[in-house]
Amino acid sequence: MNVAIPVDVTGPAAPPRSNGELVFDAPWQQRAFGVVFALTESGAIEWSRFRDGLITRIAQSADRPYWRSWAMALEDALAAADLLSVGTIDERQSALVSDHPDHDHG
Repeated sequence: MNVAIPVDVTGPAAPPRSNGELVFDAPWQQRAFGVVFALTESGAIEWSRFRDGLITRIAQSADRPYWRSWAMALEDALAAADLLSVGTIDERQSALVSDHPDHDHG
């Protein structure tokens, strides 16, 4: 089954690509990408609201890596949809960061 992913091909929210393929520098980036689309497919968050939040995050700091802005927009969307509180997100992030150094979360 092919699912149409509503990712901008151009514009300020367009993800990095190489030869038309999405570019991920670390496994967490691919997972964050997948989480957003799972949440939009399930109706838990709206793509347009996430996209607008992503554009805002990118505009706040043009020097911030794209996938960091994506993760921040995801956190915003989770909090706005009352799926996770900001405190819970911070706790989970701290737990991941303190995990074993060979773990692939960055």
